[in-house]
Amino acid sequence: MSSVAKYAVWAVLGVVVIVFGLLLFRPVEGVENVDAARTAELAAAGVRVIDVRTSTEFEAGHIAGSENVPVNELASVAEGWNRGEPLLIYCAIGDRSASAVQWLSEQGFETVYHFNAGLVAWVGPLERGPAVESPAIEPTGVAVMYEFFTDW
Repeated sequence: MSSVAKYAVWAVLGVVVIVFGLLLFRPVEGVENVDAARTAELAAAGVRVIDVRTSTEFEAGHIAGSENVPVNELASVAEGWNRGEPLLIYCAIGDRSASAVQWLSEQGFETVYHFNAGLVAWVGPLERGPAVESPAIEPTGVAVMYEFFTDW
């Protein structure tokens, strides 16, 4: 194969990769990608910040004031949310949050901000610890008995 043909093949492959990338990462309607500085501004302004990573990742470090709603629980948790309330979504590197903002947009959430670079690009301090402390369980002293039947 001549060197001209090789360059032509590489040029065609380059165009295919660019087109594929543009199609894959096209903007989602109603979603604004934001950087770390804008994320900090929105959080300070009171925008609801949602971390879609696992609870273990969240406990290791998260943006102050953010709520932990793992992406696999988003559909059930977001069901009762106000669709007019602005949301800011992030994860570790932007992959899980991309699917979350896509879903939120499809569900009719009007204003969704996406910290698409993820927590790896965060320059501010991180909070550590669980999202919500479990309430203490106080025994009542009343015995409870369950009876199970099967038709095996």
